[in-house]
Amino acid sequence: MGALGPMRTTFNILLLCTIIAVPVGAQSIFEQRHGEVVRIASGERDRSFSTITAKLKAGNDVPYALALLDTLTVDEAIGGMFYSYSLIGCYLHTQDLLPDSLKRKVREAYRTRTMYRGDTENHWVMYYTGLYLAAQTWPNEGGSRWFNGRSSSENFQEAGDWLNHWVTTSSTIGQGEFDSPTYVTTFITPMLVLYDFARDPVMKKKAQMMLDLLFVDFAAEHLKGNYGGGHSRDYPEDIINPLAAPSTFWAWLYFGEPGFPPWNETRYRPRHRSAWEPVFGAVSSYRLPDIIYHIATDRTVPYVHRETKRVRNVIRAGREMNPPVYKYTYVTNDYILGSLHGGILQPIQQHTWDVTYASDKPNNTIFTLHPFYSGKELAMFFPEEEKFLSDEVDRYHKVYTNPNKWNSSSPYEQTFQHENALIILYHIEQGAKQPHVDGFFPKNLDELLRDPSGWIFCRAARTYVAIYPLKPYQWMEEEVNWRLRSHELNNGFIVEVGSADEDGSFEAFQEKLLQRKPEYKNFDSTRTVEYTTRQGAKMKFTFDGERVLNGDRPSFKDYGFFNGPFIQSALESGVIRMQYKDKTRTLDFKNVSIVETP
Repeated sequence: MGALGPMRTTFNILLLCTIIAVPVGAQSIFEQRHGEVVRIASGERDRSFSTITAKLKAGNDVPYALALLDTLTVDEAIGGMFYSYSLIGCYLHTQDLLPDSLKRKVREAYRTRTMYRGDTENHWVMYYTGLYLAAQTWPNEGGSRWFNGRSSSENFQEAGDWLNHWVTTSSTIGQGEFDSPTYVTTFITPMLVLYDFARDPVMKKKAQMMLDLLFVDFAAEHLKGNYGGGHSRDYPEDIINPLAAPSTFWAWLYFGEPGFPPWNETRYRPRHRSAWEPVFGAVSSYRLPDIIYHIATDRTVPYVHRETKRVRNVIRAGREMNPPVYKYTYVTNDYILGSLHGGILQPIQQHTWDVTYASDKPNNTIFTLHPFYSGKELAMFFPEEEKFLSDEVDRYHKVYTNPNKWNSSSPYEQTFQHENALIILYHIEQGAKQPHVDGFFPKNLDELLRDPSGWIFCRAARTYVAIYPLKPYQWMEEEVNWRLRSHELNNGFIVEVGSADEDGSFEAFQEKLLQRKPEYKNFDSTRTVEYTTRQGAKMKFTFDGERVLNGDRPSFKDYGFFNGPFIQSALESGVIRMQYKDKTRTLDFKNVSIVETP
């Protein structure tokens, strides 16, 4: 995932927690958070352009920063899309502080490096952002001055064309790598650099609008630092510990949440190369619109939020290049229950559903999955030969063929959600890889009860979770969790989530659920479940069949591009309307304009 090597960070929670109070509209506190990020990052010693930027901006450890920049510009063993945008970002933010000799070395790097473009959406965004800004910075130069043999004008044109294409696609049918707690950094940071330094006013405006879109997309599914809902790509360690994901750092920087009390930093320390990329946000001139801040933090009233995203480009074994992805998310002050509709929507790192709850403890999530893998799945999205793909992916992502992995798409998994109730069904074919279903239950739950009725009851602070497995299972004790494992090929779970606000006591919540059970007679042949929620909603769900709610058949077409109380947009319209109380902010991507009222 790049070439700068693993990042060593010491995410100093004690320092960060000195500035957690974020009164509404308190711009000075917002600026203070930005300053604190630069100050803390300037004390780091990892080999990254973001910490070099922080050191030079803070005037701290400057000789080391200049020596490191010198090393990174002359080391021809490193390059790629991460290098492409982060080097030019560092250069443009600090060029007034650099000696001429080092400026020349930065320029020379774009001649001698092999800037690998990559093969995913985030790779291309980083690569073309870097190429665009580099070609803008050094115009009117011939192909001999560039790593790819193209002139400045050719590189500028190609990069601009692709970035315009990506903005149009993302604002009309969605991202392929959507809503990722891990990869959100690789979209936000390039757009921040593009916004700060694009000279073309239209490109600058598009970068601003994409930042608004990325942040409001996150905001609608945000809860106290957690990125809730289903995710296209997520690392296993972030899935089982949401507050350790890179998205949490962005949430703290822009939304002022979570509070970051003095937890054991080894539990929450960011482990990714992108850990200090928010430095580029801290030194940016971009400011989060007030309306997005409110959307991210006001959880006074529970709400349903629906979205349509897209599957990344399907190049084989599919009828559509970008089939739609349907997301359903229920957000409260205490928890988020969210799901994707199921199937193979993103290879390798899909996270189909979970309940994530507000907590001062790590591992604050519960979910199930089928740990599927297949060369055929990978061949849908990658051009290499199917026979070799699984092993190749395992080399980079380590866990792809692991039967105990916590991230996976599966053609044998489908969901049906209504508010705080969810049905997950599995129909695993004979001979499929990893013929079992797993569930994650953190050990630090306040209560975990396995009732003789079949219900599993969990309490985490004010959040209550009830799960009814349809088939027999076993418990496996692991380091931070209990793993529920079932080897039944036709399988499923009923999930209901509640809280102290919704249900009163945990005992009252249990009593409501003990009065009901799903109906699934002849399930192995019909693969159909009927269930009436504790609020009285009647759900009927058949694998590869209908979803029925109170006698009606909900349509995915009603999801629109965004459909919730805070964000509305018709699919393919390119117009996204944000609303908070009497204020609105409309992003019109087709006319490249922003309109606010009042």
